[in-house]
This record gives sequence, structure tokens and C-alpha cells, in this order.
Amino acid sequence: MKRLAVVLCLIVIGVFLAGCAAEEKPEGATTPKVEVKPWSWATCDPSCYAYRVVTGIFDAVKDDVPGYEFSVKPYSSTTAAIKGFCNGEAESAYIADLAAKNLYESTGSFEGFVCEQKPVQTFWAYTMETFLVTTKENAENIRSWSDLDGKSVYLTPAGYMNHLNLRRAFAVLGVEPQHTEVDSKFVCKALEEGTIVATGLYTTAGVSLPTWGQELTIACKDKLVVIKMSDEEKQKIMAKYGVKEIDVSKWGIEGTADAVPFYFGFHTSLNTPEDAVYNLLKALEKNSDKLAQVDPGLEPLAKNVAEFQVGGIKSADPSVMPIHPGLAKYLKEKGLWNSEWDQYIAK
Repeated sequence: MKRLAVVLCLIVIGVFLAGCAAEEKPEGATTPKVEVKPWSWATCDPSCYAYRVVTGIFDAVKDDVPGYEFSVKPYSSTTAAIKGFCNGEAESAYIADLAAKNLYESTGSFEGFVCEQKPVQTFWAYTMETFLVTTKENAENIRSWSDLDGKSVYLTPAGYMNHLNLRRAFAVLGVEPQHTEVDSKFVCKALEEGTIVATGLYTTAGVSLPTWGQELTIACKDKLVVIKMSDEEKQKIMAKYGVKEIDVSKWGIEGTADAVPFYFGFHTSLNTPEDAVYNLLKALEKNSDKLAQVDPGLEPLAKNVAEFQVGGIKSADPSVMPIHPGLAKYLKEKGLWNSEWDQYIAK
């Protein structure tokens, strides 16, 4: 009798559990899949710095940006990448703040070009820093940037980003040096012969010189000195674009350079939701230690992701290139938002 009672009890329990299982998962039902959206980033070809950096960034943050699968889409040049993005071929594009200005104003390489989806400020990744040097012989007469007014100066190759960066910095000061185009292999010779009295030079994230800059420091070994900004000049340029001090002694240049940074980043349109951009920035912050290992050029970003974005916004000028709502949300949370930027949040 007891055995029969036990058997009946087990049958009842089995029926009950089967019923519960049927209610929880009806016959033929499948576990819903989480939708994963593509997020492709248009950049220059695989040999370029940006391509190498962005793949490292993907590896660092991908696990903390749910719902998206990152990929890189290389193009023959940065300009081609931007145009590809504008035509809807990617969700983000590699853009310097100066190129963004040309894009929005339809000047330079983008004259007459129609951009279907315009990029807005999303994520600034690293900087280049442009400064000025002269020879020790010229340093007696060139003590500030304003002393170059009307003088022959190599402002780095015409039309390139560092050239444009110097021009906009001089414009803030109301100073207009005369640009003299020089074969970059012979900049030292041009300085020694007096063809130019100074030259622009630049670093990437303060850690490396371009190849021609390395050749310059070798050819003019122990002959170069930086041209410092006066206090007034520094205040004016700092208010508009920022000023960064760079230790250039390791390249044999005397003095600490007052450099004007400009920013490179990866920017999306309003088609990318606010939360996606916000989560990306939070993931960058969370994994900042990994960013520093990707490349030395990302060390300034890794040091303080939020403050780095503020520098990028100032450099790009939000009145020209609006700010993505996700970036605005992130900076407000960090207490670094400038209320004057409210009018420049992209809509």
C-alpha cells in the first residue's frame, strides 16, 4: 500500500513538472536571439597608423559594448574613408578636426562634395602637436611666434593638417608668416642658407617625429631651438585650441616646445543611438589600461578618457562639428560638460 502511494506521488510530481515545463517553453519555441548590429569604422589603408590603432581599440572594448560587432573598413586614403562614410558605406569614419571643418564648409578636398550622413563629434582618440623651431643663430631675433610675421617660414607641406593647424593658430594671433614650400629632405639646408628662418614640426601624441623631422634633427644636429610663445600668445591660442608642452630634448632640440594640438578620432552620425556612443566611451574608460598597451600614441587618451574628449571638442569647434548626444551624456555624467555647448548637441 505504501509502495503504491509512493508511485502515485511520483506520477503526480512528474505530471506537474511536465506541465510547468510546457508552460515555460511551449512546443516548437526557440530561445530568442539577441540582435547584433554591425558597426564598421572607415579608415585609411592597413599600413596606416589609424588602422593599427583602431583594431587594438576594438579588442580592448568589444566585450563592454553590447549589441554591436565592430569591424574596420579600409580605404585608399583618409579622405576616401570620409567620403565612403558620407555615402553610407560605414557607421563611423576616421576624421581629424581640421578635415571635419573642410567637410562641413565644403572646402579643400570636399569642395562640391555632398555628404549624405554627416559625422558628429563622437570619440577623439589621439593628437598631433604642431610647433616651431629655428636655428640658434636666428633665435636672437625670433623670441616669439609673432616675430615670424611677414618672414619666410616652412609651415610643413601646404594643404596638410599640420600646415592648416599652424595657419589657424597664427590667425588667432593676427600674424601672417610667408609660407615657403621646401622639399622636406632639405629643410635643414634651407634653414642654414636662410631660405627660411623657421620651420614647423610636429609629433604624434608627443612621442614621435615624422620621418622627415627625424632627418631634420640629424642633419641640423645641435643647431635647432624651439620658438616659444609669449604669455599673451599662449593665452590666446590656449583659449581657442589648447597648448601642449612637449619635451623635444630627446631629438636634440633645445627647449620645451609650445605645441598646438589637433585631434584625430572616429566619428559617427546620429544614426548611431545615444546609448551606443555612451557605452563605447564608458568601455574606453573601463579598459583604459588596455589602451595604453595598444600604442604609445594612445597614452594621453588612456590617462583620462573624459578630459581628452573635452580637448577634442575645443579643437574641433562644436559650432562647426556638432556633438553626438552620447558624448554629451558621458561628459555631463563626468562633470566636464560646458553648458555653452548645449546649443551644439546634434539633433
